[in-house]
Amino acid sequence: MHRPGESAHDIPSDPSRHAPCPRGAGRGAAIPARAADLRIGTQNVPTLDPHFLLLDSNIAYNQHIYGALTDTDEHGKLRPDLATSWTSDGRNTWRFNLRKGVTFHDGTPFTADDVVFSLDRVPNVPNNPSPYSGQLLGVTKILKVDDHTVDIVTDGFVPLLPAQIAKLSILSKKAMEGRSTEDLNQGRAAIGTGPYQVVQVQGKERIQLRRFEGYWGQKPDWERVEFRILPSDGARSAALLSGDVDLIEFVPLQDAARLAKTPGIVVHSGNSARVMYLGVNVDPKLEVPGGRSPMQDPKVREAISLAMNRQGLVRSTLEGYGRVATQVGVPGMLGYLDDVQADPFRPDDARKVLAEAGYPDGFATSLVCPNGRYVADAQTCQAIGQMLARIGIKASVETMPASVFFSRIKTGSNPAPLFLTAWSNVMGDAGYTLNNLYHSFDREAKMGSTNRSGYSDAETDRLIDAALREPDAARRLELLKSANRRGLEARVLLPLFSAPVVLASKASIRYDVGDSGSSEMTSAMRAHPLR
Repeated sequence: MHRPGESAHDIPSDPSRHAPCPRGAGRGAAIPARAADLRIGTQNVPTLDPHFLLLDSNIAYNQHIYGALTDTDEHGKLRPDLATSWTSDGRNTWRFNLRKGVTFHDGTPFTADDVVFSLDRVPNVPNNPSPYSGQLLGVTKILKVDDHTVDIVTDGFVPLLPAQIAKLSILSKKAMEGRSTEDLNQGRAAIGTGPYQVVQVQGKERIQLRRFEGYWGQKPDWERVEFRILPSDGARSAALLSGDVDLIEFVPLQDAARLAKTPGIVVHSGNSARVMYLGVNVDPKLEVPGGRSPMQDPKVREAISLAMNRQGLVRSTLEGYGRVATQVGVPGMLGYLDDVQADPFRPDDARKVLAEAGYPDGFATSLVCPNGRYVADAQTCQAIGQMLARIGIKASVETMPASVFFSRIKTGSNPAPLFLTAWSNVMGDAGYTLNNLYHSFDREAKMGSTNRSGYSDAETDRLIDAALREPDAARRLELLKSANRRGLEARVLLPLFSAPVVLASKASIRYDVGDSGSSEMTSAMRAHPLR
């Protein structure tokens, strides 16, 4: 994206000549609606540097432009992309065989040099507030064997590696020579192997793409795609109703019923792999009035969980969308516990347990939440505050923009006793979740990188460490389930619900929502014209 005051940039498919603007559109103008065009109203301003700022919304934009060695389908299953196959020596090396005959949007052949360059770049992007380096956990070297073979060397066996690097974009080494994140954001270097190529970037307003006819895979239905950035929920709904866009994401739940009843509009919904949870900060360094935090007591955490009306949140706050979560994961995830049920809603029992913990009159605390980052996050936060009040816990509720919120609850220095956030497992493997959320925080080892609860348990760490290195599939599954169960029993993360995915479009469009970690990643490739 360009800085304020700079003009938009047209990006030609052939660097020797400029691509023409759409007929009838001036430079920077919106594309007119045609049968082969798709205009999507999106919520977030993207970065076109696919290694900068790890967010689902950025991955969603960039999956149109770039390819990766591996990918996941709409159900979360791992599949080949720029790598056709991969094998492990069972010790410390994964070999990836690269797809032949693939070219970048500028005609440059895709080779192992691009893979080595891209993966080496991932942990070294300057000023990166949220790097993708966790996806290279355990990686020590990336080696070119020949033009179509790459070895990824690790510090021991890493069974999760092919899933770890799913959707980790490969850039053109040639196009990136002397280029920076700013060049990518302006579109000058945003050259990938994906199904769409960049035509124009217009600041924080819109991105125009056109179908890459040289794409190696299945060609998408739409010749041209325009992303219009509309952060306001109301603006997205209004744009759809007025015909300015064809598809919108993150439909406000309170608007979904109205849109569904509107002639010519259809609502598409499903469940994501994102689980909203109430985090309980058990860090012994947490400073609270009176000394020791009540959250240190397992009975207090049990009482808080019993106070949560999870079904009520789904029914009322989510307008019936979503589903109650039993753990920080969804069915189908490797390591998912089928025999676990969510704690029941029993406020009377919660008050008794709280009294047993030494708080018959409850206590005062604070709850911090994001506003506008997740579906119905602020409303969920207010509802939780009311549930806590019913059992005598007087929580001051504070909501804030996502950027402020995540700075506040930073791993290793979180001052919030209670916090509402979410986690999405895009890999379909509990090892990814357990490592990030339940393992003791270790910055150098890249373990526990989003463990904002301060939970630290030697046995949980042992189980997770073993699972991340275990070559035997059956034994590894056993370790994952044991670690998952132990973390759940600690009640430092109280699962609430799986977040729904709700989009709306013109009735002439079918959209495949899916049911995986990528369901929230709005994709033109999932939208199809009804013929």
